[in-house]
Amino acid sequence: MTNSKQEEKKIQNKSMKEAFKSILPSQNVIKVGAKKPKTAIRDWFWNYPLNLRQFFKETAPLSFIVLFTIIGAFVFTYLTSSSFASVMSQEREDIFVEGSVGAISSFNPIFTSQSNVDADIRALVFEKFINISKEGIPIKGIAQEWKVSSDGKTYDITISLDHKWQDGQPLTIDDVLFTFEVSKELASKYNHDTIGSPLVDVKISKISETQLRFVLPESNATFFEAIAVYIVPKHKLENTTVSNLPFDSFAKYPLGSGPYEVYRSEPNVVYLRASQHFWVTPKIETIVYRLYSNYDALEAAFRNGMLDAIGSVDEFSMSYTDEYSGYVKNSVTLESRLRMIFFNTRKERLENKELRIALNHLTQKELLLEKAHISGEVINGPISKSSWAYNENNVIKYEYDKEKAQSILQNLGYTKNDNSGYFETNDKKILSFTLSYYDNALNERIALALRNLWKEEGVVLNLEPLTYVQLTQEIVATRDFELLMYEVETTIDPDQYNLWHSLKTNYPDLNLSGYTYERVDILLEEARKSLKVDKRTFNYGLFQKYLTQDVPVIFLYHPNYIYVVREGVSISDISNIIFPYQRFENIAYWSK
Repeated sequence: MTNSKQEEKKIQNKSMKEAFKSILPSQNVIKVGAKKPKTAIRDWFWNYPLNLRQFFKETAPLSFIVLFTIIGAFVFTYLTSSSFASVMSQEREDIFVEGSVGAISSFNPIFTSQSNVDADIRALVFEKFINISKEGIPIKGIAQEWKVSSDGKTYDITISLDHKWQDGQPLTIDDVLFTFEVSKELASKYNHDTIGSPLVDVKISKISETQLRFVLPESNATFFEAIAVYIVPKHKLENTTVSNLPFDSFAKYPLGSGPYEVYRSEPNVVYLRASQHFWVTPKIETIVYRLYSNYDALEAAFRNGMLDAIGSVDEFSMSYTDEYSGYVKNSVTLESRLRMIFFNTRKERLENKELRIALNHLTQKELLLEKAHISGEVINGPISKSSWAYNENNVIKYEYDKEKAQSILQNLGYTKNDNSGYFETNDKKILSFTLSYYDNALNERIALALRNLWKEEGVVLNLEPLTYVQLTQEIVATRDFELLMYEVETTIDPDQYNLWHSLKTNYPDLNLSGYTYERVDILLEEARKSLKVDKRTFNYGLFQKYLTQDVPVIFLYHPNYIYVVREGVSISDISNIIFPYQRFENIAYWSK
């Protein structure tokens, strides 16, 4: 037997008493009556994690309340300190955040768009070939000089070679030629609505590295406005087939020669940074353009202090901004926009001019705007009062006149039922109409106010609110409506050929009422062809007379555009802009 086995056997044979005696007492055993040794401060700090844990365990929850109160006090003190404010201002002083209601369609400026979002981003990213003043005079852009032939059919235009794309490549005459030719091809071959649509019959040729020649089939006084478009880079798009251009990533991540470039694009926000290649360095480094689906969401963002600026043609929807100090409200009347109610003269009873006149006399425009909380300028004709073509004497105004309207309706076979208060035919059919319109808060207010006003006058107005798809595809495209409330945007030039000429009554043109009058056609054609202001003024004077006499619409108002900006943000004057996106014309000089 080995020694190890012998030792193991001895241990097993020990009595229990001897086994307990062999075990040493633990140091952790509490000895009754013994004095507790003193804990040194050094030892306490050495074991502070366990000691703190024991302390909080024994004093909870009071200890936790005290702890978080102290931490909160320190955080509050820091957040309200001048040092924190300086840090935050330093972080935001180069960032400008604007909020808008709308959605992205395409940032590619070759394609025309009704989206205010598209228009704003394009204005920040691109530069125009030529610019047009409020008076309709051409101003330098990428184009620097121009020469017009005596017959008004040939334009030789010289460009500047000092512009660069945001990737550093130079902007050349080939970029300009590419922009016009591709947009013409998209319009003529693929039926897209592009900036080339009015230029399809115009021949464009390169005559030098700095000069293009445009040859028109006939003189056109609106030509400069037709070429007042943004230029796109050939080297970014030339490898994309023309038919695929609408779907190219350029629509979301455009490259321009303007002051800002898009570096991140999402459905609800677009991030832009100052271009390093623009001819002047923008003072604001970053622009964050936030999108909201409705005015309630925009309001919430504004109230939370997330935005430096918001803008809208619906001042009532922005009335909450008046509750806050520290903001500046800018306002301008957009004379380029006309809000009207179109009569569909294709409908049998609306062919009757007298009925249209009666409805005009029953419409109190000033009261309508007041009831609908609309900020705008009442209009009575197609051309704005500030235009050189406006003729006060030739505009036939149908002021509110209850008695005259009633007389006209009685002659048409309508009598007012004393019991119901409505106009009726002899067979008791109530005089009623259906108003179609795009369904949003502003239009709803106008429609409801008009319905109530006409109800008081004895006319029933049924309302037909529509989605954008329904309005464009089921109503505007097919011309299937009775009354249509619609806002159109005109050119700076008083030319309104596309709105009222008889050749423009079908989709996608905008003679929505189906108005036809040969004399008006001739006046519009001659005014467009002539380069003489006196001749054009005369023609437009008669045009206003005939159109307002025939009342194919109820002219309502020009809307006011409201732009609310945080104090401390220095912007350019917007009092002379014609389109909302023009507020960004001098964005490079804005500061914060």
